[in-house]
Amino acid sequence: MTTPSNFISCPKKELNLRTVLLNGQSFRWTDNDSFIIGVALNRVWKVWREDDSRIGFEVLGRFPRCKASKTEEDMEDLQNYFQLDVNLTDLYAQWKSMDSHFSSIFESESGHGCFEGIRILKQPLFDTIYAFICSTNNNITRISNMVNGLALLYGDKMSVEFTKEGKNITTEFYDFPSLEQFVKNLDLMETTLRKRGFGYRAKYIFETTKKLSLLKESFEEFETRLKSMDYSEAKMEIQKLDGIGPKVADCICLMALGHNHVVPVDTHVFQITANHYLRDLKKNKTVTDAIYKRIGDFYTERFGSHAGWAHSVLFSTRLKRFNEDSDDTTKKKKNK
Repeated sequence: MTTPSNFISCPKKELNLRTVLLNGQSFRWTDNDSFIIGVALNRVWKVWREDDSRIGFEVLGRFPRCKASKTEEDMEDLQNYFQLDVNLTDLYAQWKSMDSHFSSIFESESGHGCFEGIRILKQPLFDTIYAFICSTNNNITRISNMVNGLALLYGDKMSVEFTKEGKNITTEFYDFPSLEQFVKNLDLMETTLRKRGFGYRAKYIFETTKKLSLLKESFEEFETRLKSMDYSEAKMEIQKLDGIGPKVADCICLMALGHNHVVPVDTHVFQITANHYLRDLKKNKTVTDAIYKRIGDFYTERFGSHAGWAHSVLFSTRLKRFNEDSDDTTKKKKNK
């Protein structure tokens, strides 16, 4: 049975599907050239750019924990996931007008192709905590393997059929586990994850699961409490979990708790800042707590309430896959 296609009005300038889903925010999406397929919000999705003004999507399957059952609910949840209520065009115009480096990113044809329409996803807190514990000293490919590994080991399984290049393909997908599913496997969790190549992160995942299971409240109540806190309080609370330092806590605050001004500082962000903004940082070999705060404060002051979104654009320029796309676009234009 063919799954019906649905469409959301959304110009290219407001959402670059490929970059947003593959630039290290979420790790459950796979690029299939003409469409992207992945697991989010307890569903298997197929999404694509239908034309310059519309996004197409299909829900290929629903896991047991999916509460939605209607297309209208799917559409609303997907719009919330992409935070389409935020006017990105206005933000880009503001940032370009007051920041010459940000503006320079879009001066080439390739820059328009890769770096327009980059926004921050609004992701479930539970999934985000574990995904970014896996991100420590890691690259996107290995993080994706680990996050998908957690889903395969502990999550619900579903076989889904979809069409690719004219052929019907059946693939197994796994939902990200719930706290209850993790706790059920707690005794052997650290050993199992070490065998699967998680290294020291296995202990962090085990200890975090144990701490969450011992909360005096449900995880949903814990999440509600975190969302009622201001940024500093929420960050301190998150850092009580194992494997979560300042940078990982900031990723969680930005991508799951709605603190849009937050800028997680890693090696890429440090180098961007030292090369284009705070050049005196070049003499520093490590990011101390004071330097971390200075960089975060700088971006918040410069880019305002959605500094974390501006940071995501700058961060994407450092990723190899998007630099390769930019090079390919330039070569094709020259050849033509």
